[in-house]
Amino acid sequence: MNSGGWRIGTFAGAPVIMDWSVLILAAYVILSSLDDGGSLISALTFVAAILASILLHEFGHAWTAMAFKLPSKRIVLTFLGGHVEFERPPETRWHNIAVSAAGPFANLAAFAALYYGLNALGGLAPPETPRLMAQPLPFLPPLAIPADWFEARILSSFLGAFLAINLVLGAFNLLPGFPLDGGRILAAGLAYFMHPARARMVAGASGILIAAGAAYYGLTNGYLWTAMVAALLLLAALAEIALARQALAADHSSGGRSNT
Repeated sequence: MNSGGWRIGTFAGAPVIMDWSVLILAAYVILSSLDDGGSLISALTFVAAILASILLHEFGHAWTAMAFKLPSKRIVLTFLGGHVEFERPPETRWHNIAVSAAGPFANLAAFAALYYGLNALGGLAPPETPRLMAQPLPFLPPLAIPADWFEARILSSFLGAFLAINLVLGAFNLLPGFPLDGGRILAAGLAYFMHPARARMVAGASGILIAAGAAYYGLTNGYLWTAMVAALLLLAALAEIALARQALAADHSSGGRSNT
């Protein structure tokens, strides 16, 4: 363990660090589950699915960066998700877009491959069939997990949670607002048509709207963790706008235009 957390492995040449704040996330999930009448095993399984999904997301970023010969310094898991610290910024806007998109794509690809793969093998179970069922999200048909495959409910619970989390994590991170991956993609794309700092300001403004929507959803539905995450997203978006304004002012004072 170091001052920032526990080293749990290495990927793409970078140490993978689990920040101590992950304990806050784990405690929140466990206490919320127990308060709702869930079991400790189910709560721990859900925590494991969250961490596995976040790791997959960050590995997608790091692996794509490595393909572009962009070294990673650290891969860090935190109570808000995770991030990859790179040795230097991506060299081109295309590299920035590709690296940013790789995380959500990894989550969505994992969801699609596992969900449709398992259903192709086991089929959608009719109601009278005795199977361990996992319904990742209400608008999706239940995933059929034959009991003769997985006698343990733990694995059934993990797969259901892993599927749902990957779908939500991938889709949410593609929303076009900073600091989400979709916001970085938006800023890099807009930079082809306007000053990069202005593009960052647009992505930051979009991030404010997304954070406000997430906060409203969290507060009106009693999801305090969602509201707290939304507040932190809002602060990050405001900080990005402030930094972009400084960069724009500095660039104008020097009479130049950034190409990064």
